[in-house]
Amino acid sequence: MSKLEFAPAKVNLTLEVLGRRADGYHELRSLVAFATDAGDRLTLQAGPTSTTAVEGPFADGLNGANLIDKAVEAVSRLAPNSVPGRLTLEKNLPVASGIGGGSADAAAALRLLSAAHPEIASLDLAAIARTLGADVPVCLRSRSAVMTGTGEQISDVELPAELFAVLANPLVEVPSNKTAEVFRLLNAEALPDDRATENPPAFSSVGDVIRYAALRGNALEAPARRLFPEIITVLSQLAKLPRSRVAQLSGAGPTCFALFETEHAATTGARMLRARHPGWWIAMSRLN
Repeated sequence: MSKLEFAPAKVNLTLEVLGRRADGYHELRSLVAFATDAGDRLTLQAGPTSTTAVEGPFADGLNGANLIDKAVEAVSRLAPNSVPGRLTLEKNLPVASGIGGGSADAAAALRLLSAAHPEIASLDLAAIARTLGADVPVCLRSRSAVMTGTGEQISDVELPAELFAVLANPLVEVPSNKTAEVFRLLNAEALPDDRATENPPAFSSVGDVIRYAALRGNALEAPARRLFPEIITVLSQLAKLPRSRVAQLSGAGPTCFALFETEHAATTGARMLRARHPGWWIAMSRLN
């Protein structure tokens, strides 16, 4: 019998770069949410373990080993007597697009293997996730949170139930070193020793979330626009949609999003955007 796990898109509602650390990494603060209606799907079936089979509209974007295979390898080292099984990924999210696709896939693999095998369920999945990438720990939880540090510090945040987004990606070619190049162009200053800490935000309404996102923004937007000028058009088109409240970049791009206060407004906006830009990847989803 096969088992299915959803790997939702991760949306950086904000992304603040607080400075460059002495170890060369960047100190971040990011409010993240997850799309309940947009994501990849991972299926586990009994059988000998092999590399992950990939299908779906963006399968061609994955060449060679991926984070799912690395997750399986990490699990197999710690539980050598387990036979994880055969994994198939339905790749619905654009590859390297700023919405955590690979990280979400690896996290889904950890959840799926844990649910299927008691010997894997006893492992420290969060610790394994930290070895796979900065976004994998928060994707393992797949619920709204504030990430700090390099992504390893996670504080849960409650979002209002009626927060909707339209996601749009112009499907431009993305270099393999995209994130590193965006951070290079950012050229962040050294992390100050006296930086202030703050508690995770508390939101009582969708308007609170929208105001917070608009105020904090995404520090990577300006350098990402230099790398992908198409982002300028995407943000402009999202901002012009009826009842769009804020339009920003997610992660290092090139996927952008607009926030809406009702499902009807977001659905209407997505339909209008698809009609205007049939060559883009566009999705509408509630966020949680």
